[in-house]
Amino acid sequence: MSKEKVLVLFGDSLTDYFPMELFQDVEAQVYNRGEAGNTVPEMAARAEMDVVSLKPDLVLMQGGANDYLLPFYRGAEVVAGQLLRTAERILEKLPGTRICIESLYPMYTKKTGNGIPFWSEGKSNKEIQAVNSEIERLCGEKEIPYVDVYRELIGEDGELPLSYTVDGVHLSREGYEQVWKVLSQVLTAEKFLR
Repeated sequence: MSKEKVLVLFGDSLTDYFPMELFQDVEAQVYNRGEAGNTVPEMAARAEMDVVSLKPDLVLMQGGANDYLLPFYRGAEVVAGQLLRTAERILEKLPGTRICIESLYPMYTKKTGNGIPFWSEGKSNKEIQAVNSEIERLCGEKEIPYVDVYRELIGEDGELPLSYTVDGVHLSREGYEQVWKVLSQVLTAEKFLR
């Protein structure tokens, strides 16, 4: 009897809050290791316990939104570099594991006036695209698959559609269904989903 495959979702609140019933048809033991509020350095600090210890066959890794939202945001190169170094450290310990790194998701950055705390107000999806370009470039250099979720979420006006978000950053069920469209293609290609 072959060993059951293991899939780890590793990230911040955007992973933590993922509706796990969307993964019900995945042919693997699925672990959600998202941690709300985590920056990439905080993800790196728990990678050993939350990823390496599980010996996954596949990791879907997402992070960087909190780094970007911080008042002392350190720039696209720093955030992308830290994300890739975290993935590389996991791969050093688990050379047989596959890691796919997701793009940052777009945000809704305009003022709505409806009392919702839009943490992303005043931020820019152009800068998120800059971070994503750097993640994609580094993934190409390191031969780590890059998963472009941004393109599935961005609206024609260059913003995350309001129907996809609950507060400008975190996703609604409808938003997560768009992410699932992309992830399910990855999981099918990786033979985790029929």
